[in-house]
Amino acid sequence: MSRVLYHNGNVLTQDKKLNSRAEAFLVEDGRFIAVGRNIDFNISGIQKINLQGKTVLPGFNDAHIHLWKVGQLGDFILDLRDATCLEDIGKAISKASAKKKPGEWIIGRGFNESKLIEGTIPQASQLDTFAPENPVYLLRTCAHIAVLNSLGMKRCGIDENTVAPEGGTIGKSGETVTGRLYETALGLATKHLPSPSTSDYSDMILSGVKKLLPFGVTSITDPAVHPALSDAYFQLGDLPIRLNLIPILLQDGESEPLELPPCVEGDFLQIRWTKLFSDGGLSGQTAALNRPYKNTSDQGILRIKPDQFLELASSAKQKGYNVATHAIGDRAIAMVLQTYSNLNQRFGMSRNRIEHFGLPTDEALEQVIKTGTVVVPQPIFLYELGDNFISSLDDQYLQRCYPIQTLLNKNIPFALSTDAPVVKNINPWKNIQTAITRKTQSEKVISPQEKISLTDALYAMTMGSAYAEEKENSKGSISAGKLADFTILDRDPFSVDLNELESIQATAVYTGGNKVFEL
Repeated sequence: MSRVLYHNGNVLTQDKKLNSRAEAFLVEDGRFIAVGRNIDFNISGIQKINLQGKTVLPGFNDAHIHLWKVGQLGDFILDLRDATCLEDIGKAISKASAKKKPGEWIIGRGFNESKLIEGTIPQASQLDTFAPENPVYLLRTCAHIAVLNSLGMKRCGIDENTVAPEGGTIGKSGETVTGRLYETALGLATKHLPSPSTSDYSDMILSGVKKLLPFGVTSITDPAVHPALSDAYFQLGDLPIRLNLIPILLQDGESEPLELPPCVEGDFLQIRWTKLFSDGGLSGQTAALNRPYKNTSDQGILRIKPDQFLELASSAKQKGYNVATHAIGDRAIAMVLQTYSNLNQRFGMSRNRIEHFGLPTDEALEQVIKTGTVVVPQPIFLYELGDNFISSLDDQYLQRCYPIQTLLNKNIPFALSTDAPVVKNINPWKNIQTAITRKTQSEKVISPQEKISLTDALYAMTMGSAYAEEKENSKGSISAGKLADFTILDRDPFSVDLNELESIQATAVYTGGNKVFEL
């Protein structure tokens, strides 16, 4: 049994039962054995590492991130998140077309019409000129809206007579289909797209891991995992990042649920929740609201009816699963919480989750407390998508948009996450910084009363995330008995200017006491 003593450090333990700062900790067999002051460790004959005053944090835990999609963008499909005009999108498509055979699909993701000069979602007719011999499928950054070119629509059998599935919409201009698909209607196209191989999925996962490790991320939750992706995760085995996988239960446009795999409980891999969607995205105006979006009569899309939602969730509970549901708009959140209340009555209290939780009402906040629900918001949305929110929401909605300080005031447990690649910036420090400033890319501040402190933001991305996956007793803090996942930083976040948080670097990252990254 090898023991390693790390001493002379500035250890930000995130353990509220201890003094928040320690100087030293002892690691043995992948776990923290003891944590305290230097003078507490008078041990000889073991390896000692002098931290030389450097700051140490528990590994970050991104509680909602699509790991394989982080690895997919750029390497496997077009990354359109930096596009500022239709011409940028066209150039990317044309460049891809030059490398494709006629008839091969061109797939991209990441455009945001609010960042395009044209200010609108592209249509099929606009895409046709860029790749006339290739079907094109482009996914908006939120992943709730897509657009096909005319050849793509033909390949998918979509025309003016096509009926959208429940919870989805096919875009039209008069009687003419535009190529735009919304919510569950995406399934009309995705079933025709080429499926990555298990090897491709493995490469995407490993690429995502490689991108996250330098930021000190040692745990993630990957939501909406489908069977082929699960196979790739299983075949890869233990990774340097711990995984909480959430299998999707109902795919876009389908009426029958997928078969759930057996639950898994392990240090490196856990499967205990299943994923459902109740509405769409806020930045694309498909999240289900009780009032219309600004300057429209549209209130978004409720993707699933309450009775079907309860039936699917109940079937998952009978198989030992808890439920994690995408819900952003107040109308969707209310429906989800009523279902969770019904589940608790049938099956007893359990730690169900709401992913995003963008616009809760006061009543919803009280219902969260009553049902024991954990919520998983994304402060980084305010930075990357916040200008969309400002143009889409009335002032009353904006004042309660992602109300994170309110969660703290009400002692509602929550975890912070990025939902990348919905956003481009996967750096936890940018997420933390935005939780503190609530600034958009245009420097506007959304609901400033919901700013939280650095102390609370750090806790939410470590212990908060561990709680959201029921792992608070085994990770999330530098505490005796917990898994030795930690990061050595180049600076103390409490000693740098707020604007410099994003520049903090991890000089070394450890998972289970093993060094998995070094700067």
